[in-house]
Amino acid sequence: MPSERENLVRDIDGLKDSIQLAWFDMISKPMAAGERQELRKSVESLVMELDSLRTRLDQLPKAEA
Repeated sequence: MPSERENLVRDIDGLKDSIQLAWFDMISKPMAAGERQELRKSVESLVMELDSLRTRLDQLPKAEA
């Protein structure tokens, strides 16, 4: 069973991938201004969630080696 730290790291990695794909879509596909704005809002939301998860990860006790 994964630990809370492992779950957070997995979620953070997934968000990073989602953000990367969204930016790639934004620069590689022609979009109307409204579509681009919606995608930007989506990326901003993902970044806020990523920051929140990173903060939670930083607050966890460090794993023992």
